[in-house]
Amino acid sequence: MSRFPHRRKSNRSSAGSALSETGPALYLLLIVILFPLIDFLYMGLAFGIVWYLNHLETRELAVRVPAETAQVLSDIDNNFVTQGFGKFVGLTTAGIQHPLPGGAQRTGTQPNVMVTCTTVATVNPFLNLPFIIPVSGINAPMTFTVTGSRTQEEFGTN
Repeated sequence: MSRFPHRRKSNRSSAGSALSETGPALYLLLIVILFPLIDFLYMGLAFGIVWYLNHLETRELAVRVPAETAQVLSDIDNNFVTQGFGKFVGLTTAGIQHPLPGGAQRTGTQPNVMVTCTTVATVNPFLNLPFIIPVSGINAPMTFTVTGSRTQEEFGTN
C-alpha cells in the first residue's frame, strides 16, 4: 500500500517536456510584456517630469519682467537638466525646445496678460528593445509637447 493514499498517479511523464517550454515562455514574458511595460512606465514618468518643467518655466515667466524671457528659460533648463528630475530621465538642453517666438507668448492687456509657454522635450527610452520597426518610447526617442498658461504678475513698472 502506498504511503500517501490520497495522491493519484499523474498522467505527465517525468521526461522534462515542461522544462523545454520555459525558454519560449520567458522570451514572450520578458521581451513582449515585461520590458515594454517598464518602458511604458518610464515614459509616463518622463511625461510627468516634462510637464513639471513646463510648469516651472511658466510660473517663473509670470513673475519675471517680460524682457528677461530667454535668459529665464535658459537658466531653468540648465538647472533642471543638471540636477534632479531632468538628470534622472536623461534630458539634455539640446533636447528641450521652446517653439514660440522668444520662448513665450503674451496675450491680453494689463492687468489681464496671459503668459503661454510651450516646452518640447525628447526623451530616450529606458530600455532599447530590438524590434524590427521603430516604436516611440520602446526603441526610438519619444517627443513630448506641453503648453502652459498663467497670468502675468510682473510688468517691470515698479
